[in-house]
Amino acid sequence: MNRNSHYGWFCNKANRKIFGVCSGLAAYYGHSVSMVRIIAVLLLFAFPGLTFLAYVCAGLVLPSRYEL
Repeated sequence: MNRNSHYGWFCNKANRKIFGVCSGLAAYYGHSVSMVRIIAVLLLFAFPGLTFLAYVCAGLVLPSRYEL
């Protein structure tokens, strides 16, 4: 894992689809953005209300960064 604990979680605005939450989490944990987005969609089908609320809250609360 390629965690940069100095910055913590963030929204990656350079590679975003909606808020950049999945892209930021993928960059923080060193995983593929596609894999994180697929997991997010699967969670959305399994727990729609909770996943949507968590995604929107994270998109509004997490700091933004532009990272390619």
